[in-house]
Amino acid sequence: MNRTLFHHYRKLYRQAFVPIFVKDEWNTETLLEGCRLAGVEVIEYTLRREDAACVIPTLKQKYPEFTVVVGSTIDSAPIVSQMKAKVPQLMTLEELAPFTDGFVSMLPFSDETLSRYAATHLMFPTAQTGGEALRQMRAGATFIKVLGPDFSFSKSLHAAPTFDYCPTFLTGGVTLERMEEAFACGNELCASGFDVILRGIDPKEADASLVAERLALFTEAAKRARGLARPSLSEVEKLSDEEFLKALPHYCSVI
Repeated sequence: MNRTLFHHYRKLYRQAFVPIFVKDEWNTETLLEGCRLAGVEVIEYTLRREDAACVIPTLKQKYPEFTVVVGSTIDSAPIVSQMKAKVPQLMTLEELAPFTDGFVSMLPFSDETLSRYAATHLMFPTAQTGGEALRQMRAGATFIKVLGPDFSFSKSLHAAPTFDYCPTFLTGGVTLERMEEAFACGNELCASGFDVILRGIDPKEADASLVAERLALFTEAAKRARGLARPSLSEVEKLSDEEFLKALPHYCSVI
């Protein structure tokens, strides 16, 4: 077992909810400081954000307590190279690997990519069919990213005939009002962008303290909702490593 990877894996479960840095008008340092004040330890910084190429290489130096996963990744170096002319902040997985603890994608990952990085990085590829999810879990995915706002695919991956083998990470449509529904349909983790977390707030007027207050609402709601849906994970931070692994309802590719 890679103990560092397992450490990041446990932090994900402790937090239950992951804030996503998307393309928006919010000041990066304000958001990062808000995460720190809220006690958030896992963040997703996406390549959609125009400052990504400057920020990502220094994130873990400035915030060593953070587990950083990079979102909107594409596991094809030739495609990334060609797209850089239009989207200059894009980086390949190889370029990103030294600076991040994991990769998230809106697309599937190839078996080759999962084989290369699964032993050292948390891997969150997207699947839109059960077969795609199974292939990627078998190849080493840590979680399967599922897309909202429709939660029906999450429900199908956690239906009784699947034996709940697949850990899922839900993004899209995860508001405070839908938090219980997001976990009731089987997901272990969920996430929202700051455009959702801070909806209704003027970026020019808020500070890190307000960001932290909003974040706390989401993280607390996520932990509460997951505890209702999966009582074995309600106090996951208190479990030993052995107890934690026994509490997981699904296949764990990290061990």
